Amino acid sequence: MGKSVFHHNLPAWELLRNSNKLAKNPIPFHHKWFSKYGNTLGIKFLTGTKVMLTRDPEVATHILRKNHRNYFKSDITSHHLGKYIGYGLLTLNGNEWREDRRLLQPGFYKKRIEQLYNHTIPKTVATTLDRIPVGKTVDIRSFMNELAFEVVTNALFDVQIDELLLREIREIIDSVQLYFVKEVRQPQWNIFRILLGRQAKVFRQVKRIRQIMNGLIEARLQSDTVHEDLLDLMLNSSYEDGSPMERERIIDELIILIVAGHETTANGLNFMVHQLAQKPKILHKVKEEVQAVAHEHLSPYEQLSQMNYGRAVVQETLRKYPPAWIIDRKALKLDQVGETYIPAETLIAISIIELHHNPNYWKLPEKFDPDRFLSPPPPVYIPFGIGPRMCIGNHFALFEMIEVLRQLALRFQLSTSQKDLNQMALITLQPSEAVNIHFDYA
Repeated sequence: MGKSVFHHNLPAWELLRNSNKLAKNPIPFHHKWFSKYGNTLGIKFLTGTKVMLTRDPEVATHILRKNHRNYFKSDITSHHLGKYIGYGLLTLNGNEWREDRRLLQPGFYKKRIEQLYNHTIPKTVATTLDRIPVGKTVDIRSFMNELAFEVVTNALFDVQIDELLLREIREIIDSVQLYFVKEVRQPQWNIFRILLGRQAKVFRQVKRIRQIMNGLIEARLQSDTVHEDLLDLMLNSSYEDGSPMERERIIDELIILIVAGHETTANGLNFMVHQLAQKPKILHKVKEEVQAVAHEHLSPYEQLSQMNYGRAVVQETLRKYPPAWIIDRKALKLDQVGETYIPAETLIAISIIELHHNPNYWKLPEKFDPDRFLSPPPPVYIPFGIGPRMCIGNHFALFEMIEVLRQLALRFQLSTSQKDLNQMALITLQPSEAVNIHFDYA
């Protein structure tokens, strides 16, 4: 008989004693526990829920790719998160997920992405960067959030949303995310949150954002213009059985694509810009590459494709600061990886950030070094996941960050007095403090 995943268990008192700190940022605790108990360990919550926490590359590859059919998104994502942000690509499982993935995939084909990067996206990025005050030190988080949000809404859905409405949507998303994280990480207090009306407030916010999305759909149905965007795709496509995508499912996918499409990219941009401000030689090297590529008379998309060093800067950002820092799954049946048995119904948390900082694969993993990506990365580099459920927008996000990097290099000199940023691991990894950057003209 193989070794159970719960052979190495985390003592319950560790969870209790650090409950509040864990809710804010579990990453330091995970690292400590891995160092003490090994690369795969069991955690048992007071509710009786058992979780397998792992940073083992073999286990991760087996679960996410080799035997992926035995693993669904966990109830934490498919149910608990789904009840707030909807049931779509991020939260669905099985045939429902496959049907939506198949329907939405054409929206992310190379031809569509190339069209966006030759027209819409550079203008959207430039408009936001134009608003950054030069000669001053500013907290860039609001600018990066705004930029990423507008790229998603303008490029993927070809809609212009009023600034006040955009701000309301972003505030709702932030509020829902904070509540969800507390609900999952501190379940012992959930009854009090319900009694105090905090959950009801979140559901009112969810209802509001669904009303906004429904308004976008109604406006599109009344329009005679052909947009050829994801919203048109959802409205005009059908599943294999010929049935259309229902209105509620379209709303679900709109919310999920906006949440996933802007939140992860904005956080990645915050970390990237901060590193560039700390290391001006890197930004200067990017600028030299941008100028060299521009002389080759290529289209904007082709120029981005030729920016090997710029791509390496983005890849190194996503290695050191993976926005999707952890992936969850649930085992459907008993499974085995090497000598480890995974019981049915086991909840699994795969730490991407630990894989990306593993010194067995990365030399000086805490150092920000884009040069490491000028050759193929090790197989533990999975910022967008691996297997069939790899992020549908991975190429879109990568090129978006390269485009922002390109324009930053041409426009600005950056500096900062801040050292490494404190991090906050909610649904995504993000700075827990202001990201103060000084901008001067290049």
